[in-house]
Amino acid sequence: LLGVWRNKPGLIASLLAPLLLNLFFALIFLGVGDVYATDYTTMSHFGGLTQVAIGGMFQAAQPLLLRFPLDRAIFLREYATSSYGAVPYFLSKSMIELPQSLIASFLTWIAVYWLMGFHGSFVYATLVFWLTGLAAASTALLVGCLATNPEVAQQVAPAIFVPQLLFAGFFIATEQIPVWLRWAQYLCSLKYGINLLILNEFGNATRADWPEPQQLEAQGIIDQNDIDPDYWWVNLLVLLALTVAFRGAAILVLSRRAASF
Repeated sequence: LLGVWRNKPGLIASLLAPLLLNLFFALIFLGVGDVYATDYTTMSHFGGLTQVAIGGMFQAAQPLLLRFPLDRAIFLREYATSSYGAVPYFLSKSMIELPQSLIASFLTWIAVYWLMGFHGSFVYATLVFWLTGLAAASTALLVGCLATNPEVAQQVAPAIFVPQLLFAGFFIATEQIPVWLRWAQYLCSLKYGINLLILNEFGNATRADWPEPQQLEAQGIIDQNDIDPDYWWVNLLVLLALTVAFRGAAILVLSRRAASF
């Protein structure tokens, strides 16, 4: 905690940058969720929601992708002197990361929710956004632990982010992806985060008082992404499972590398 406080400029930047960036997004997508506007389109509404989710993924994952390759020498030296182990190292990092990312998620939705004209629960959207970011960050953390240096981590970054974008459901409907490739969606946290955001924004409870054409188009968004509203909890469990699995794998990788140091 003391280290975080001493690095106040970095802390401020990590919170201020998402706020300003998402204000910029919100101005581009200004009023995109106003279902009563004459120029309203469901795809633009969905596009605004997807853009916020994609931005959150990059916001959460990129710092962790490079953090460990930069801290590797310090960790290995202190691990070799038995100052601490891999598990305490990750736990201490997580104690800082979790509240900081939650605050960043809150500021993100403060910036976009009313300007874009979203309709779903603000609290629900913030929590889903936070959990999606944690899962994406866990994936990046594992890659950062596997990478030998920051340059390697940067080179493999597209392998993390591009599949996430393709399986998000905006650029191509899930049902149009070849069946033999759909298994990859189970490793893409963004897909499940967007599923939950779609249900929050376009679900029955939210769209009950919308004009009928907009209600039908909203249901079409849910259908084309192959989302079953009754099994929303499955998406939540997948996000939690991906977070635990990737962080657990990162601990194992880190322990093996440190033991051979």
